[in-house]
Amino acid sequence: MTDATTSAARERAVARLVTAARPLFAEKGAGGVSLREVAAAAGVNYGLIHHYIGTKDDLLKLVLERASMEWTDYFVEAPTVDDAVTHIMRPKSAEYARIVARSILAGDKPEALLGRSPALAALSQRIAGDIDTPSAPDHDARIAVAAITAMGLGWGIFGQYVQEIAGLGDQPEDEVTEAVYALVRRAVDQR
Repeated sequence: MTDATTSAARERAVARLVTAARPLFAEKGAGGVSLREVAAAAGVNYGLIHHYIGTKDDLLKLVLERASMEWTDYFVEAPTVDDAVTHIMRPKSAEYARIVARSILAGDKPEALLGRSPALAALSQRIAGDIDTPSAPDHDARIAVAAITAMGLGWGIFGQYVQEIAGLGDQPEDEVTEAVYALVRRAVDQR
């Protein structure tokens, strides 16, 4: 095997492990999932996790880092700021929110999991460019991103529950999510 072949095989295995770990970590939390379970779901030899990634904490960090990298790319390349912000409220974001919530509730420090998020920095830059107007000279885009992210994470964890208890259970979930997002966006836009 050449180095390029080995490197490509390694990256394929790591990608499969990360992809398999995301829903498992979202459903059970990292503490409730064994590395053997992740390896089986990924169809990857268990020993390769330790060889390519390391510990379960390392895998959790990698899952969060890869998600952040995907989001960074999307936030930078999104056609509009609104498209970038809408990305936070999509169903896949709920999976990420559950991983973060379960990790924090298990006692992990958010800054130890990911550090400062490159994705949120990219979104802050997009929003700052969008709100750079004379009417909002003191508006800090990071505050807007914090509010939007908090709403996205909260809705990702509790959205279905809140929809039911608010009497909206008879309405399509995606329509309610969009309406909630629109309300949050209007609140953030009022500067």
